[in-house]
Amino acid sequence: MNRLTASLSAAAVAAGASLAMLTPSAVGAAAANVVQQVRAADLGPGRPWIRLQDAPSNVNRPHGIQEVSPFADPVRFNGSLHLAIAGGQQAQAAHYYTAQVPLSTVAAAELSYDSFVRTVEGGATGTAANLQLPMVCGGAFTTLSFQPQLATDSQGRAGVVPDTWQHFESTGASLWRTSRALPTDPALPAGSDSPLSTYAAECDAPGDGVIGLIANVGRLGDVEASLDTFVDNLTVNGTTYDFAVEGLAQGLMVLNRGSQDRPCHHASHPCPRTRGGTASGFVSFTDPADGPEYRAVGTRFTFSNGRALVPGDLTVTANGRPLALLAGPGRTLTGVVSPAPSVGLSPNGTYRTALIVTHRDHPRRDGDDGGTGGRDGLKVRAELLATGYEPLRPTGVSTSTTVR
Repeated sequence: MNRLTASLSAAAVAAGASLAMLTPSAVGAAAANVVQQVRAADLGPGRPWIRLQDAPSNVNRPHGIQEVSPFADPVRFNGSLHLAIAGGQQAQAAHYYTAQVPLSTVAAAELSYDSFVRTVEGGATGTAANLQLPMVCGGAFTTLSFQPQLATDSQGRAGVVPDTWQHFESTGASLWRTSRALPTDPALPAGSDSPLSTYAAECDAPGDGVIGLIANVGRLGDVEASLDTFVDNLTVNGTTYDFAVEGLAQGLMVLNRGSQDRPCHHASHPCPRTRGGTASGFVSFTDPADGPEYRAVGTRFTFSNGRALVPGDLTVTANGRPLALLAGPGRTLTGVVSPAPSVGLSPNGTYRTALIVTHRDHPRRDGDDGGTGGRDGLKVRAELLATGYEPLRPTGVSTSTTVR
């Protein structure tokens, strides 16, 4: 399935990668991956990434959707590559190198990507987008396609799981399918599956090597079936390609303080001065028009004041309900607001949480001014959470304030 035809050879030439002129180049497998963002403007004719229809030889081939989408990925939550097809269509985005890279070099480095298949009525099941390596082997052009339906993801799930972000990484046992018969010994027929080590051992003649990478959804066996997928964080040859929209959500926190600083007296002697009170307001996260689409959002609150807080120090109400607080790192208290899974944050949208924080009176503790606010006040941090590989994962978007 998902085979690449000879037209991709022409696509490589159109992208500036002449097969005859390419020479091997080595990349240190031990080097850390470099993250390279791919924006909408990077897709198109003569751009770093070309779509199916951008190759002249594919002009009459029906193509599906190939676009940078706001649908948030599970790592940076900044968008992804949307590949979707209806019956008889194909969708892909391809990036070609200016020099061939030996397959053994590519195989020795990390080879991975994130994949999401959205359930749609009449959609195909058990299949997903492929990470592909277009290459020359024994002088012949072919494409090697990772087979997610035959793989196990990073969380130990076999095959393709719909409506879930999965991270697939090629291992020594992972199977890759060749689109063309290869003149190896023994011969590898078109459509056969083998580990990369098999191809690397056979495809080492002068002029052999990988000429780029492709995210691909091929035509399905059922001409009426469709497939709606997202991919991101394609990691090949030391580079992670991060498909991203332009904007990100921004946070705002407003907390206004009420009663505070009242004296404490004891029947027989005065108590040390105490501080207590209530602060109320809200936290909001607003997504710009060009921002990501965050799924099943939530908020993690972190409270700190420079000394060890214990759960009894604070009472927090979020959206009218008590918020359970747990001891967090660095002498903090944390709590998570988790609305219904149907609550998301889309471009031009706002996700808001009403908040009331009450801190109890207590005597002065060594090293502070006697109040839960502490010498520097009560610091409140709110972080936007969303569904990634798992529910309620940090998105990297946060806001904070200090109640004094």
